[in-house]
Amino acid sequence: MSDAGLSPCLPLASEFPSASESDWRKRVEAVLKGTDFEKRLISRTADGIPIAALYPSGPALEVRRSAQTPWTVMQRCDHRDPARANAQALEDLGHGASALQFVFAGAPGAHGFGLAPPDGKMIARLMTGIRIDAIDIRLDAGACGIQAAEMLARWIATQPIDPARLRLCFGLDPIGTGAVQGMINAVYAEELKKSVATLREQDFRGPFVQASSTIWHDAGASEVLELAFMLATGVAYLRVLDQLADDHLKRAVALTLSADQDMFITLAKFRAARLLWSRILTASGLAADALEIHGETSWRMMAAQDPHMNILRATAAVFGAALGGADQITVLPFSLAQGLPDDFARRIARNTQTVLQEESQLWRVSDPASGSGYVEHLTQSLCDAAWSLFQDIENRGGIVSAIESGYVASRIAEKRNERLARIKGKAETIIGVTHYPPPREAAPAIEDISRRVAAQTGLAAHRLAETFETAGAQS
Repeated sequence: MSDAGLSPCLPLASEFPSASESDWRKRVEAVLKGTDFEKRLISRTADGIPIAALYPSGPALEVRRSAQTPWTVMQRCDHRDPARANAQALEDLGHGASALQFVFAGAPGAHGFGLAPPDGKMIARLMTGIRIDAIDIRLDAGACGIQAAEMLARWIATQPIDPARLRLCFGLDPIGTGAVQGMINAVYAEELKKSVATLREQDFRGPFVQASSTIWHDAGASEVLELAFMLATGVAYLRVLDQLADDHLKRAVALTLSADQDMFITLAKFRAARLLWSRILTASGLAADALEIHGETSWRMMAAQDPHMNILRATAAVFGAALGGADQITVLPFSLAQGLPDDFARRIARNTQTVLQEESQLWRVSDPASGSGYVEHLTQSLCDAAWSLFQDIENRGGIVSAIESGYVASRIAEKRNERLARIKGKAETIIGVTHYPPPREAAPAIEDISRRVAAQTGLAAHRLAETFETAGAQS
């Protein structure tokens, strides 16, 4: 092969005439024949951010994970029977998962299932044979979060394990849980501060709390609302935990983001979250080197009708979250809207990540969207709008005041209704439900466990397909 063949330049490119954006615009307008350019070629996100048809390469934002390593494949553990949950966890760890997310009944993300309320005996049975020092662990316990954290800490104290070396997120989120329940505990700050102080005395390093966007997302929030409410929640926790030393405070709060089937908005949202939280930490005098972002595929996007389409939705969501820099990802099994997933659905959830990680090698390039005019525009626009809304929330007294005043719920309801109207008007589609419903379905196998969803007076999780699945069944 000659040296010319190795040239980074393409000689053929010089044979084509150069074209400017104005040249392109003239040709497009000729094709449109007087049709409004803005209406035909400019779309908008749920927050009104314009999406143009053409972007030049733009300046790259500095969005990098602290280490260029594969993201952590996390698997939900949510069976009511601790023995069965333990067996599933061991199966997951033996076949691709490298982390476990323990979801307890009543937690916002349990969706009607979840582990039994934690006590010493239950935790011991659940953890049998699990090498907690070799994997990542995340708790999602909702209102019993402090109890679950204390029970797990007590069990760890009986093991030959150094708590300081564990990769363990306790996932305490009293603000998010209170928003779902309709009432935030008036003394949540005192209880949280006391619980975290106890965990620190036992030499746990954190993260101790999580600022999650999944609660707002599943209730119907747009991307800007998700980011702003998550930021405001995280800042509230930093204020509560300001007694911690800087080295522990910087890692005390973990972020959790929903990832949906819109790959580019998901990618930009994860990038924006890293930039925004880094800005918060820097303004607080803290280093951003311990920032951890956990991604979870969207419950809101899942359908009970034609559920196997959820596999494709989850694949697109993982693709966006991974390229956006998620450190950990949890995939909701495709049959969760039908019932408690069986072993096959759990295996598909693991393999969705494994294929993208091991075969597609998505993690090999750090921030692959860097310099893309479209993604950089979308990322910066999300950052600007979310930061502005975050400041507005702070001026209202913070996230707790914004929740209690009804401001958060009203903003989310507005965006949810707008999206449902777009789906009803066919501006958006749900494949398998509003468009191309299958003539017959192969119902997935599920565990023989009934769903128990407690009535909530606050924010409730809604699948977008629910309204249209019901309408289709009645027609």
